[in-house]
Amino acid sequence: MFKIGKLFHLTHLVDDLDACDQWYDEVFSCHRFYRGYEKLAVRDASLLTIGDVVMEPLSLAKVDGAENSPIGKFKARFGQRFHSIAWYVEDCADLAAQFARHQIKMFNLVGRPLKAPVRPGTAIWTQPRQTHGLLEFAEIPRFTTDARLQPGWSSSFWRERHPLGIERASHITVLVRDPAPAVSFYCDVLRGRLIHEEERAGQAKSVFVSVGEDTVIELRKPLSPTSDEARDLEQNGDSIYAVTFKTINLARAADFLRSKKQKIQAQTGDSLLLARANTFGMVVGFTERAIPNDPR
Repeated sequence: MFKIGKLFHLTHLVDDLDACDQWYDEVFSCHRFYRGYEKLAVRDASLLTIGDVVMEPLSLAKVDGAENSPIGKFKARFGQRFHSIAWYVEDCADLAAQFARHQIKMFNLVGRPLKAPVRPGTAIWTQPRQTHGLLEFAEIPRFTTDARLQPGWSSSFWRERHPLGIERASHITVLVRDPAPAVSFYCDVLRGRLIHEEERAGQAKSVFVSVGEDTVIELRKPLSPTSDEARDLEQNGDSIYAVTFKTINLARAADFLRSKKQKIQAQTGDSLLLARANTFGMVVGFTERAIPNDPR
């Protein structure tokens, strides 16, 4: 039986990987454990840790025909932004059978359709329109470079010594037109657990779902038609929109971000949001707030 595990990585598609890598280094003091070219995916990418979160900034490789790859087509349509969420999973073959039962389309690394049954160890990508954004599922390889899976790994530096004071990813925000089918997918298909619902009058309705070992997904429906979120949803449809980091000291984090010339677009008593112009099209937030019923 399949079991969703740790967040594998959160993929961030950018125009200039070198510049983006430098930004991650300067702002987050990240630990980069991979940088390379993937021929089949036609992409250059890094894998880096921020606390216990792995980010994968990637750019389209500068080779002939790259624009015709799945990543090339995504970039042509959406530009710089979050690309996908990837999780480790035990028993991808059983997950594929679950997707087949729910008529969820599946694809491989190069965008070719997959059908159940699949071979054990097969990585699976979903149809974004069906799963409210592009998702990837991969079994933990026998030999892996994932820094978090190495002996002696600790994320304490980012919590205890870095000015951002990052404890973990608070949540990943997925914008949705209708929360109900998104909740059904995450709870009924992926076997997540609804932990909290809230509505901020005139702003947004949110449903928080715990998925796997360490991830909380916020399914967020904008209520203000003039908000950045509403405009993004209108333009791009249901999609992965933001990551919010849990910090132990928001005021100190804000001061540090300003010292790094990061523009704070919005700030409330317990949270702040960075301007996308400084973050290579990615929406990044920081919060001191604890999500009600968070099981982590």
